[in-house]
Amino acid sequence: MADRAEKAGNVNKGERKTVNKTPESDQPKQKKMVQLNLKSAPPSVRNLVVSDKNPPKKPRTSSSDQTPGDDSDFIVAIQESLAEIKDSMVKKTDIKDIVGEIITGLKHDLKEEIISEIKNDLKVSVTAQVQTEFETKIEKQYKDFDFKTRELADGFNLDFDTLREKLHSQARDIRYLQDKLKDCQVTSQSALSLANQNQQYSQKNNIKFMNWAEKPNENLRNELCRILKNSVDLDLDPNDVLEIHRIPSGHQNGPRPVIAKFRNSDSKIKVIRNRSKSELKKVFMMYDHLTPLNTTLLRDLNNDARIQKAWYYNGKVFALDEKGHRYKFDITDSVSEKLKKQS
Repeated sequence: MADRAEKAGNVNKGERKTVNKTPESDQPKQKKMVQLNLKSAPPSVRNLVVSDKNPPKKPRTSSSDQTPGDDSDFIVAIQESLAEIKDSMVKKTDIKDIVGEIITGLKHDLKEEIISEIKNDLKVSVTAQVQTEFETKIEKQYKDFDFKTRELADGFNLDFDTLREKLHSQARDIRYLQDKLKDCQVTSQSALSLANQNQQYSQKNNIKFMNWAEKPNENLRNELCRILKNSVDLDLDPNDVLEIHRIPSGHQNGPRPVIAKFRNSDSKIKVIRNRSKSELKKVFMMYDHLTPLNTTLLRDLNNDARIQKAWYYNGKVFALDEKGHRYKFDITDSVSEKLKKQS
């Protein structure tokens, strides 16, 4: 078998000498070497045993050593060698698969790297852009808010100043009115007190008769003189009684009260000093003719627990407290303040 291969080699060498050489332009151009990654090669290729050693050279044989009958064996040997070479060679489909897998892996790695870089760059870019836009909008909103706030503050300050001026003006007016009111109160109280005193002075010589039985077509002046003469043996000149008449009693049941105005204080005192006598009490009751304000003051004093006794004399109202101190009261006086000053 080795001799056949050697012969085939010699024959091939002889034949190569007779083959016409093709011009360089017709020769295929040299292709660049492609470095393949055996890890991405198919298993059939990776399982091949590749040796860096060159195959051993067989000894040459001369053409004289060959016999004519050996041509068929020689051809078979060549075919077997070619088959072995063909089987040991990397197939085009395997190379295509290897290159495809390598390219796919490169594309995937490149894609992931590009996507990662794009994501990072895009994230940074978008973050910066969003932050810039957000800061711009915030700044704009802040400026708008600050501007509106300043406008409101200015308007509020203006309104507040105007309101403060009005309040100060109103405060001055109120103080002025309060002073005027105090003056009016003092004046009104003084006028009321003077009016009451004048009215009481005009009623100083009057006597009020209560429970005096009414009669038709009665002559009160003559009747009064007769009762005083019969009851207390008092001679009263009818001319000493200037006026005598009945007044409305309101809702009070019984006879209407009688008011008598005497000529002078002596005539009045001569009559009223007998008011405590029982003979007169059987006919009527006699009182000083007080003004409504003095009547109310005297009633309030008698109803006050701090007052022991209150009475009227010569146009004035007097009272005694629990300690026996005497006070003179007017309609404008406060009982608490009056008693407090004395204590």
